[in-house]
Amino acid sequence: MKTKKNRIFILAFIISSVIFAASFDYSGYTNVYAINKTSNGSMIKLPFRLLNYDFSISELNQYDSFVIHAKWGVEHKIKSFNSHASFPSMLYDLTSSKNVDYSSKFRELYISIFGPNYEIKLGKQIHSWGTVDVNSPLDFLNPTDYYYLFTDIDETKIGRISLMFDFYLDQFQFQLLALPYHKPNNIPSNDPNFPITLPATVNDYQFLAQDEMFEWGGYARTSTGTGEFTLYYFSGYDRNFNLYGANVFLDDFDINSVTDTVFSYRQTDMLGISGVKFIDDFTIRFDFGYFKSNTDSISIESRAYSGKDPISEFLDFNTLAATSYFDISGEYHQYNLQVEFPTLPYDINLTTQLFNYRKYKVNGNIVDIELTNFEIYLDGSDFFYPGMGSSLATLCERAFIINLDKTFFDDSMELQFSRLTDLKDKGHLDQLKFSYDLLDDLNLSFLFYKGKGNKIKYPDNPETETIDESLLYPFNGMADFSHIRAQLKYFF
Repeated sequence: MKTKKNRIFILAFIISSVIFAASFDYSGYTNVYAINKTSNGSMIKLPFRLLNYDFSISELNQYDSFVIHAKWGVEHKIKSFNSHASFPSMLYDLTSSKNVDYSSKFRELYISIFGPNYEIKLGKQIHSWGTVDVNSPLDFLNPTDYYYLFTDIDETKIGRISLMFDFYLDQFQFQLLALPYHKPNNIPSNDPNFPITLPATVNDYQFLAQDEMFEWGGYARTSTGTGEFTLYYFSGYDRNFNLYGANVFLDDFDINSVTDTVFSYRQTDMLGISGVKFIDDFTIRFDFGYFKSNTDSISIESRAYSGKDPISEFLDFNTLAATSYFDISGEYHQYNLQVEFPTLPYDINLTTQLFNYRKYKVNGNIVDIELTNFEIYLDGSDFFYPGMGSSLATLCERAFIINLDKTFFDDSMELQFSRLTDLKDKGHLDQLKFSYDLLDDLNLSFLFYKGKGNKIKYPDNPETETIDESLLYPFNGMADFSHIRAQLKYFF
């Protein structure tokens, strides 16, 4: 486990706090986690946060005006597991570094400098834009780790190096944000344990060399006695890659050919607005984002072939025969309207969301290229996918979400039901969760998750044995991901 450098950082912070009589505050949790498919009871081997440790250091002296914040954690990912083995063998499989990939990292590590009407943050940070609880089209500053989409605590965001400046003036707040290094989403590739995957397996050499990928943005917010409204702007690069172009190379004898498909991250600008309004016991929240996405104009004709086609082990492919550009661009919007009803009968809390994603003005070249040794026509506009916004747009265009929760015994027990319904293709995802505080800091929870797809509209073609066309509809894959989860969490 690569923790030596992290331990040194933590030790240095602790020693500093003792030497300078600083204020050292911390919190966190440890986590024991098991998830099994309902279809056959087999374990789903997904990573989870084994340990999360948040701490801050402040008041190094009576004149200081800064705080150091950190969020550090350890991830656990099991390689194999035999549920029919003896208990000692199962315990060994669950803990041994030979069968478990342990990794540790700082999700956040930044310094906050503040004054009477401003705050500056510099370092690795997790940001939050928008007002709705989840699925906000504006909350994309940090890339998403898709492995954590199904966790109860928001662990999906990947920290980024950034500089943030907040300024306060009466009822107004202004924020400027600079992010010098682009970072994409982490979407599993060909992982049989996870229902969402990439449409293609892409090697590092296939990406376009995009050196200057600086991102920036900001917002202006005004608050009133019954709510607030915010205007946003952001200019950056997509969190998911897209097709850019392709080169076809010939060997020295002009007989055999190979194709180098090139991928890139499109440049995208966003204008957004969000608001929250309190009306008696009701709360209304909305987030809206308009995105304009364009491809770069970097030439790929000088790229040498670096592929791993089996025939390239015996032949050199140095002759560029053809170059094609997909030139994919487009515009789209996303919005999420959330309404909270906290005073239903029997003290049941109800939260609903209406999500919509729509694309328009999509353009792309129609190209004739040779891919994997056969010739096909491709319309670039068919391969336009949103690279920013809510991760929910990767599942469906329109969705309705309902969440009901009820607490018992002085909030020590909670029962929660939620459903996400695809309003277009009628798939849905249901989740029923029961949690109970065994002690003040020890919580036990059980969760039942079930997905329903639409294999009538999106069937599998039995003639193609290696491809499951039904997975073109993501809810079909989510149906196979139906599971039961047990979780024991200790907070400190």
